[in-house]
This record gives sequence, C-alpha cells and structure tokens, in this order.
Amino acid sequence: MNLPASASLQLRTIFALMLRRIRTKYASSRAGYVWAIVEPIMWIFILKFAIRGKNDHQPPIGTSYEVFFAGGVLIARTWRTVSQSTSKVLRRNRRSLPAVQRMDAAYANWLLEMATGAVAMIIVLAGLQLFGFDAIPADPLTCLAAFGATAVYTLAFSLMLALAMTLAPGLTHFQHIIMLSLFMTSGFSMLIDRVPPGLREVILWNPVVHCVEWFREGFYKGYVCASLDREYLFTVTLVFLLIGLAGERVLRRHRTRRR
Repeated sequence: MNLPASASLQLRTIFALMLRRIRTKYASSRAGYVWAIVEPIMWIFILKFAIRGKNDHQPPIGTSYEVFFAGGVLIARTWRTVSQSTSKVLRRNRRSLPAVQRMDAAYANWLLEMATGAVAMIIVLAGLQLFGFDAIPADPLTCLAAFGATAVYTLAFSLMLALAMTLAPGLTHFQHIIMLSLFMTSGFSMLIDRVPPGLREVILWNPVVHCVEWFREGFYKGYVCASLDREYLFTVTLVFLLIGLAGERVLRRHRTRRR
C-alpha cells in the first residue's frame, strides 16, 4: 500500500473512532455535551470569587476578571482534560488493541477532545460578549496559533505521560497530584511577569504557562509577555513527541518478541 492510500485509510479509521467515541461517551445522556460547556464556566466564576481581592475590582489586564480567567483557564483546562483522557486511552488499550489501532484511538480522542475544548472556548467567549464583556480577541490569528501549539503540546505530553505510567505503574497513584500541580501553576489566574522572580523562574519550567501567555498576547491588544519563550515550548513539545513515539515503538517490539 502506497503512502497516500495508507494515510487515507488511517484518516478514515480515526474518523470512525471519533464517531464511536462520541456515541459511547455521551450515549447515556446528551447532558454530557452541555457539561463540556458548563464546567469551564463554573471554573471561571469560582476562580473569580475565590481569588479576586475584596477591594480589587480590576484584573491584572483587561477590564473584567471573567474574560481574564476565561483566556487562561480554558487553555489550561483543555490541556489537562485532553492529556488525561488521551493518555488513559493509550494505557487502557495497550493490551486489548494492536499498536496501530491503539495509536489511532489516541489520535481520535485527542482530536475530539481538542475540538470540544475549542467549541467550549468559542461558546464561553461569545456568551461573555453577549452579556456585555469585552471578549473579542484583538488578534484572532495569534490566539489560533497559541491554541494550535497547545494542541500539539497536549498530544506530546499525553504520549510522554502514558509512556511514564507504563514504565513506572506506581506513578499512577500520583497522576492527579502531578496534573493538578501543573494546572494550578499554569498562570491562568495571574500574569507571570508579575510573579516574584524566584518563583517565576520555577513556574516558567511549566510549558502550559507559555501556552496561556501566548494566547493572552493575541487576546489583549498591546500586551507583551517578557517571560514568554516559544522556543522552549517548541523544544519541549518536539522532545516529548520523539520520546513518546519512540517509546511506543520500543514497547511494541518488546511485546511482539515476548509473543
């Protein structure tokens, strides 16, 4: 089979797996679709009332806390949700599916969940705009580029996470702690440039911070994050992708030899 035919077959397989996941994930109730939108909104308003100072009515940037949190929490939450579900698909199907089908299932889950995150972002921002908030991005192309970079990094992180959990199963007990720590230090509730230098240097090791700040640079006119390092984000993404895919290939060969 030549390359175009193989690619076409894989795309059809991924699309079929996406349709199957839509049916299985939301089969019991259509409320699942609604929850995919409601949950980010709940996060935004919980953060607003939990983090905002009582006498502080202005966000670090922009004119409203709702929009400020929306720009950060939707990016960070999408990364967290998609990473966990995609790595789970890889680990859950490691013994039940052939390697090629397992990777296709992971790609299908990744695409579906990222699309859900994108739709949730559009609906939340449109809803905020409808209620009188200034929720229109100043540079939509930059926001789109940031979301795309987040999507690729999310896939790379998912592969790396699944590989780590496979090689060291004991890490599964700490997965939620690790993911929560990375989520809470992603900068969704603050501007990284205003964080004390010592703490900022530590937080900047988290690639999600750069995804969030990149998105904010496109969302707010004139905003420039001095700490944003796209090269670091691209480097980590590439390294995670290479290690994750190589590790999957090595494990596949190892299982084949054992049989």
